Amino acid sequence: MASALMINVFSSSVAAHAGHSHDIDDAKLAVSNAQIREFLPASKASVGYLTISNHGGTAANLTKATIDGLGRVEIHEHKHVNGMMKMQKVDAVTIKAHESVSFQPGGYHLMVFDPQEPLKVGQERKLTLYFSDGNRLFTNAEVVSLEAQAAHSKPSKKQHAHH
Repeated sequence: MASALMINVFSSSVAAHAGHSHDIDDAKLAVSNAQIREFLPASKASVGYLTISNHGGTAANLTKATIDGLGRVEIHEHKHVNGMMKMQKVDAVTIKAHESVSFQPGGYHLMVFDPQEPLKVGQERKLTLYFSDGNRLFTNAEVVSLEAQAAHSKPSKKQHAHH
């Protein structure tokens, strides 16, 4: 009896899904390599890196990020301005369809401020990414040391920015 009920529920849900597509609704975003550097002694800010991949058919606009236990997170970028490297806050980052954006040294990154308690290497903190269409993406960001982050961010011949 129970197995008959399960088959009936399953076939009902399949029938409910027939006839419409999620291609437009689903951004199909994924996050990899999310990490936050521990705060250095006497530092009031630290940095976070990650990669956001968009496997969907439309662009996604990241507008905000939060990390549990941190009072403030801002999206920043490094940019060449008049021959000098300048860091500035940005309101949004566009991840084009079928491409990835890496938040890394010398480019986009998260600036993190106001820890409610010290970050400890090895901890994981919930990272929430907010997009202009109202979607949110949740993942964990690992707290790493400066040395580990520097070793991880060295360029690799295997890395690339889009598919």
